[in-house]
Amino acid sequence: MLKSVMNIEEVAEYLGFSTKKIYRLVETNEMPASKIGRQYRFIRGAIDSWLQNKDILIKQNWSQRLDLVLGKMRINATEANIKAGDIEREIKQVRLGNSENN
Repeated sequence: MLKSVMNIEEVAEYLGFSTKKIYRLVETNEMPASKIGRQYRFIRGAIDSWLQNKDILIKQNWSQRLDLVLGKMRINATEANIKAGDIEREIKQVRLGNSENN
């Protein structure tokens, strides 16, 4: 029987997430929770409603995720004085390796 009020471990199991992900979602105010003392509690109905209104189960495709990561890497590399040509060469190698795996 599903409980109407769950703790971190129970909500993680209910959603199929790690407890680390649940803590991250709660601490960034992305997931509804109540803090009682030092512990979080979750109302199943609120979690179900939240889940219906989120796209968290639909992951971005590989190319979009790669572009996001590479963009951040370009910024960091530029700050570290790594040449743009070196960055682009590495990006091409990663993309070629990824397309061979798909």
